[in-house]
Amino acid sequence: SDAQANQFASENLIVAEYSAKIRQIIQQSWQIPPSARNGMTALVRLQLVPTGEVVGVSIVQSSGDRVFDRSVEQAVERAARFPELQELGNAVFERNFRTFDLLFRPEDLLR
Repeated sequence: SDAQANQFASENLIVAEYSAKIRQIIQQSWQIPPSARNGMTALVRLQLVPTGEVVGVSIVQSSGDRVFDRSVEQAVERAARFPELQELGNAVFERNFRTFDLLFRPEDLLR
């Protein structure tokens, strides 16, 4: 139905917006190691609770550089909490942010 399609579209927009906020916060506390090279990617999985607290962080796809992977995990650990997520409805949170993957690339910061 159109109503469902619209709801889905708006949820996707909300998810994109909050994902971008979370990424921005993590990147602010990300200290990229000297070993980082363009083309490296690390996929990190956050486990979150509705208060926005990070209760778990793991690398699901390694960059191949342990130091780089660890720097991404540490950035998430420093961010620790995303209180903005409390603004989301519970259903939206559960569907999209209970576990949540982000891709990190050095070129996002080295530009």
